[in-house]
Amino acid sequence: MRPHVEPHPSHGPEAPAPPLAPGADTTAQEIEQTLAESRASSEQRTALYRVWVVGAVSVLALWQTLKGESAFPLIICCGYLGYSLGALWWTHRGMPRWMGETSLLVDLVTITAFFAVLPRFDHSGEAPRWTLYVLPSLMMATLLSNFMRYSDRFAIASSAIAAVLFLGVIHRQHGFHPAQISTAAILLLSGFIASNSGSRARQSLDTFARLLLLRRYLPKLAVERVLEDPHSGMALGGRSVTVTLLVADLRGFTAMSEKLPPEEVVRQLNTYHGSMLEQVERHGGTLDKFIGDGALVVFGLGAQEAPGTDHGARAALACARDMLSALERLNRDRASAGLPPLRMGIGLHTGPVVAGNIGVPGVRLEFTVIGDAVNTAARLEGLTKDAGVPVLLSAETVARLDKPALRELPAMRVRGKDEPVRLFTLPE
Repeated sequence: MRPHVEPHPSHGPEAPAPPLAPGADTTAQEIEQTLAESRASSEQRTALYRVWVVGAVSVLALWQTLKGESAFPLIICCGYLGYSLGALWWTHRGMPRWMGETSLLVDLVTITAFFAVLPRFDHSGEAPRWTLYVLPSLMMATLLSNFMRYSDRFAIASSAIAAVLFLGVIHRQHGFHPAQISTAAILLLSGFIASNSGSRARQSLDTFARLLLLRRYLPKLAVERVLEDPHSGMALGGRSVTVTLLVADLRGFTAMSEKLPPEEVVRQLNTYHGSMLEQVERHGGTLDKFIGDGALVVFGLGAQEAPGTDHGARAALACARDMLSALERLNRDRASAGLPPLRMGIGLHTGPVVAGNIGVPGVRLEFTVIGDAVNTAARLEGLTKDAGVPVLLSAETVARLDKPALRELPAMRVRGKDEPVRLFTLPE
């Protein structure tokens, strides 16, 4: 199946699409995996902050003990510090999400219980003052650590519990005072702030995960342009650049596919494209598009200003060699499965193109390369069958190579060119 690049090189027949359901499930799973990894990282930081908070309370208990007070509060803090260190270790092993959220309630109840029993073991009479000054700060620090969990409902519930616990302990030690309401309100407000923050964080993580997945459907350069400057990255038009085009196409696959069910055609095409794309990425190429059983790859897009640049010619030639090697390995696997071998043709040409967006703003845009160089590369690929070789290179590409080990063929006529063009291929 020949890649149609005329009159618009960016258009052509598309490969049969695989069923949507499995792909959609995979996409959803990968997005959820990204969110889960972020939650796990946040849980680890939360556990680390808990160790710091408990350590601060332990220092207070140690100070009280050194003053001759009871060692009971210090014993409680040491036990809780051991729990905190254990939780920190557990988060690195993969703590379940519900257990991480439950640990916040344990933190709030433990801190409150500590200050509730502290007056019984403090003979200096300063325990109520410590409760008044320190308890709200520790509660707020504990609630702030929950901001990273992205759980909106739990954030509000935990802040409400913190406000109730605070009022209960303070009322028992100091009696009621209207000023206590403001502190409780701040604790409660922190839950709503955490809820809003968590919702925004989840949206940002979801967007980030989807942008990562976009790299599978769009050229990497197009995604990077949009991320760097959304306005210019999504504008129509483009810039003139000199690049090396690689057009690859399977020979005889159309006739072969007519004898196969559509699902088998898609499976074989995906296996072939996956093997070829691996080589493209290894050599820094940009996949412009799959065109049925063919592909258009661009080399040299990111090296326009580099001094002495070859405009991607060396990388394109190396990629073509490795694509043929990959096809040999693929054919060995196909032979083991009783499938016929695949043959391919590759055309390489270097020339000026316009790289940018075409389409309808707000509806559909496509980042692609357009120009006569694209047509020339596609026609060279078509001539590989007549020339009896798997790869054809134009003289424009060879001129940018440093002492290439290539074999020149007799000049051939290329459709759209007035004069025969010099062509090269790999040595035998």
